Amino acid sequence: MEKRVLRKTGTAVSDYRMIGHGDRILVAVSGGKDSIVLLKVLYELNRSAPVEFELVPVHVATGFEKDFHRIQDWALEELGVTIRVFQSGIGEILEKVADPEKSPCALCSRLRRGVLYTMAHEEGFTAIALGHHLDDIVETFLLRCFYTGQIGAMAPSRYSDDGRNRVIRPLAYCRGDLVQGYFDTLRIAPVRNECPRKPDGKREWVRNRLSELEKEHPFIKESVFSALSNIDMKSLCLREERRAHPH
Repeated sequence: MEKRVLRKTGTAVSDYRMIGHGDRILVAVSGGKDSIVLLKVLYELNRSAPVEFELVPVHVATGFEKDFHRIQDWALEELGVTIRVFQSGIGEILEKVADPEKSPCALCSRLRRGVLYTMAHEEGFTAIALGHHLDDIVETFLLRCFYTGQIGAMAPSRYSDDGRNRVIRPLAYCRGDLVQGYFDTLRIAPVRNECPRKPDGKREWVRNRLSELEKEHPFIKESVFSALSNIDMKSLCLREERRAHPH
């Protein structure tokens, strides 16, 4: 299980040139299973990588995590690393400004991302590593197609809109079930989160449809992911720019 995760992660890092010699990577650790696997895998890769780079795990505390100290203890014992904790006050902000009729997840995510971007820029990190995996990328692509009328997903490596920060997703080639399977071997439970989140009905619907399709097409997620980098531009419905005709 570990070999499969390390191989796929190493390949993704190489294919998208996520990490280079001398890089200083901020590893975002929420305390969920995906971020814990990301942290473990990156430290394992760092031990055998042909280039030298630094990993600094950071947890943006929202106020909803009740036992993150367990994750800190595990990281110190298992990896010999201390996870930095930044008290963001996001929980208090959400209580004041969030719409009680809507899920606060999108706003919370933007606030946490803002903290990471600011920290990375101020402290000279060369990249921010997030724990999104292949399933997350495929689901996001379909969500944007179905509900926003836009082609887009989560790029394995990209710069933020302001160009100041580079975001990398080393688990991009790992399916969600592989990440879950590897997490189950790590002898640590994910953080207990008491945030007032509401189910994301649209994402759940897309996830369920993919599960149904997988019964007949086991590699449909890999196929959709591959399509995101194998684009036939000539077949897209792109409008031609209007050009002024000379009189």
